Amino acid sequence: MGCIIVKICDPSPPDSAIRDFWHIKGVMIDTNNGDENKVQKRPPGVLYVYNSRLVYRRRHCTCTNRNLKELQFEICNIQHVNSYNQFTSNSNGKTYSLKVLDIVVTDGTNSMHVGLISDEAEEIARRLKEICTKHRQKPKIYQFNSVDVDGVEIDLP
Repeated sequence: MGCIIVKICDPSPPDSAIRDFWHIKGVMIDTNNGDENKVQKRPPGVLYVYNSRLVYRRRHCTCTNRNLKELQFEICNIQHVNSYNQFTSNSNGKTYSLKVLDIVVTDGTNSMHVGLISDEAEEIARRLKEICTKHRQKPKIYQFNSVDVDGVEIDLP
């Protein structure tokens, strides 16, 4: 019965070709807003990789804050990916005993510490590390000889 509810409530992927798609139990965002150092919690939802971004979308039928429906992180901005049995806040040092996928996202001057709660944290971390490594590799450029207008082959340096 629980499986049926999850399939109904969780959003579907935006494209049927998405290979990396996971159900997660929640999100913990480590915030540092001046005097207010706390961990924001988000409801269960889905996590997937789409258009060079890691996207979190919450379930359709949650009664929590409706302002935040999704989080998006550029793959190239993800600096740290690991799975742990606890989430430790960088701002206030508080520890939460949960299986989390720990991510640090940095875009220039701003840094965000995010914990994605999941029983499959190790698998997700392994796959996400592979994706980040492949994304950072320089593309291989192949150069072939060309033929000019007269049909003579030109060797390019």
